[in-house]
Amino acid sequence: MNPLTLVRETTAWVSGLSKHVKINNEALDKECEDFLNKHKIKAHKEIWADNWFHYCDIDIENKESTFTELTAKYILVLDTLNFCFWPDSEFEYHHLARGLKNALIANPKCFDADQLIKVTSETIHQWFGKDLPNTSERVRLIREVGTVLIEYFNGSIKEMILSANNKASVLVDLVTKYFWGFRDSAIYKGKQVFFYKRAQIFVGDLWGAYQGRGLGKFDDIKQLTMFADYRVPQILEELKVIEYSPELKEMIKNKVEIPVGSEMELEIRAVTVHVVEKMRDYFNKGHCELLALEIDWMLWGRGEAMLDKLPPHHRTLTIFY
Repeated sequence: MNPLTLVRETTAWVSGLSKHVKINNEALDKECEDFLNKHKIKAHKEIWADNWFHYCDIDIENKESTFTELTAKYILVLDTLNFCFWPDSEFEYHHLARGLKNALIANPKCFDADQLIKVTSETIHQWFGKDLPNTSERVRLIREVGTVLIEYFNGSIKEMILSANNKASVLVDLVTKYFWGFRDSAIYKGKQVFFYKRAQIFVGDLWGAYQGRGLGKFDDIKQLTMFADYRVPQILEELKVIEYSPELKEMIKNKVEIPVGSEMELEIRAVTVHVVEKMRDYFNKGHCELLALEIDWMLWGRGEAMLDKLPPHHRTLTIFY
């Protein structure tokens, strides 16, 4: 079955049953309408390579350049490590992206598969100048990526991407099939629920960096959902689009850890996915064609710009986001 259909359908199911997280449809419609009225959508689309902390060596006007794999290697490592920064209050996504960018500039071979299998906690420290939360898991996941690329794809991320035949759904399926650390699913009321956050964001980042060409060309990019993390629900709560139960709201406010796989955690993530689906449908009806991933990037960017004003985000120790 299409993994992206699984994400969309199972998260919608959870959203319909959710006790601790509700959608305020009136606030949702108002936010969408205000956005359509006050902003030119195209002017607010995120351009992946425009973010100073990202590495990108692609010349979009040069077709051959869009098939070079150094940026793809960077993105795979980036999204392998793209989870759970919050235990370190001084480390955010842009620190991760910039640290890996600097490491790659210093040594263009550092993300080759035969180097990834040798990564240690000392390597991580060298890349970032400090230890990261849950370093041992990050080391394990990086080594897994190197091992899989060597064992199944001749050490080449390019070979893996091309084997998906320009299908985002197929590449997400490949990533979750071969890289166990990307299998982001859980059980809610006895039923398996899928998110595949890091697998989807890997495909989305390829599409963004290569601007839909070469290694970033996916004919079904519209099938990607948003990437369920902790920043987007944080901004959605501030906008009153999602509402938490008093118990959950108090836990988040007091920075109490919410157990991974709990009903509360899964409802936060699933409702967030469903909200972005509803926003996409609203924008499309207003003749503004936006992808779910573009809405995710806009909300995420808005949240990053308002960090000092936002309420706390939920805290869950996990390798998935």
